[in-house]
Amino acid sequence: MKKLSLILLPFLMVGCKSTTPPDWYFSEETNNPSYIYAVGEGRSLSLAKKNAVGQINEQLWTQVDSSFTQHDQFREINNSSLSYQNVQNTVNAKSAQLTLTGTEYLKTDKNDIAYYVQARIKRDNVESQLKSELAQINNDAKASLIKLTHQDKLLWWLENSDLSGELSDYYVRKGILSSMESDAGSSNSHLFDLIKQSDKIKSELLILIKPDSQDKKSATFLSEKFSPLGISTTQRWSRAVSHVLVMDSEYRKSRVGDAFITTKITNLSLKDTSGITISSYEIIATGNSVSNFNLSHEGAERHFSQQIDEMGVWSSLGIQQKQ
Repeated sequence: MKKLSLILLPFLMVGCKSTTPPDWYFSEETNNPSYIYAVGEGRSLSLAKKNAVGQINEQLWTQVDSSFTQHDQFREINNSSLSYQNVQNTVNAKSAQLTLTGTEYLKTDKNDIAYYVQARIKRDNVESQLKSELAQINNDAKASLIKLTHQDKLLWWLENSDLSGELSDYYVRKGILSSMESDAGSSNSHLFDLIKQSDKIKSELLILIKPDSQDKKSATFLSEKFSPLGISTTQRWSRAVSHVLVMDSEYRKSRVGDAFITTKITNLSLKDTSGITISSYEIIATGNSVSNFNLSHEGAERHFSQQIDEMGVWSSLGIQQKQ
């Protein structure tokens, strides 16, 4: 009997564990329309709080769903059509989590398996925060436009070539404010001006590639790297050229036993049309052949191309892009 008791004791202890959430966890708070209420559960208190904030976000997006279903499906903002479909196309609404400030945690509890919290946030706080963040998006876009007046336009375009994150932030905040019937005004036109200017600058970029006399194939390889980026290149000077990419190469040949080895040392210098160097980078490539130096030379050029693929075009030119 003693042995049997010892065997059954762990199972009895497990059976006595408290697994029932508190009563308030299932009751909906609707007595104060000035607040948004939510509850959260998690293995830790911090995780429970995080899940409660996630539920607040979910409610905000449910309002966006409802708002655009009940109304005309679109609003004209800064001459741009803002609709829930636009929001869905720009962001994954269900995973767009706002970092909300001013969240209060009214109740907390725990049992043997989880923590539970009840949270709320004032609607006015949400509106105020979203308007402030929209204003910041506008100010950042305005500052970027001003930088164009004194910055190389290729470097400027690289900083502003991908504005999907900013556009996502804009649509998230604008969509929620619209669903809350809150007027955010027309203070965010600078973002759309920035997008248009970025597209315009890209269309004006034309890079003249100036290869070394032995670098004809490498120059072709390099030109092909720009094509998927939508950047035009040429090997002939014209007034439309915006930048010059100089390829200064040295080829070193050696034999080791039966192997013909070529080492290609190339300095890539990107300059503006006034001759000012914007960036530079050195690439060392090698090729070998058991037949002759012509094949090892070609192998070195292909290794050069491979390294650019691995690094990316801009890194291979010594340009660091924003993360």
